[in-house]
Amino acid sequence: SSSSSSGSSIPDTRPTYTDEQLHNALLNFYGGSSATTENCGHIFGFGNPHHEMSMLQRITATTMLDYESKLNEGQDAAAAAITELLEQASTFHAAHGPIIPLQAIIQSKSPCMTLAAEFKRASPSKGDIASHLHAGEQACVYFGAGAS
Repeated sequence: SSSSSSGSSIPDTRPTYTDEQLHNALLNFYGGSSATTENCGHIFGFGNPHHEMSMLQRITATTMLDYESKLNEGQDAAAAAITELLEQASTFHAAHGPIIPLQAIIQSKSPCMTLAAEFKRASPSKGDIASHLHAGEQACVYFGAGAS
């Protein structure tokens, strides 16, 4: 049987970066424009614009750029998800009207309209629900939230 020299048949899908991108990634890591020979002079090649990066420096810079790319993708995905959610809320609002303030409506119609709630720690069909809660303490929580 034959195998590749790297021992893996999985293609490398990492992006490639220019020397300038790698150099800038390391420079930013070192502190960007505030990096000085005094605080970064010990770093191999620091301050030499013609320095050829070592393999370790290339790996470090590539990894930093890869993570930066992944973080940006995550932020883009989150922004897209929020945009989609807002669009869905707008569509729902257009189809069904605004969200109704249930508590305010019930309180404004009292005593003609009321809401009965049951405190249940267990159910015959579901078993224990919230056996650790105490009815008196929970009633105080409900009262504090506007129940009467």
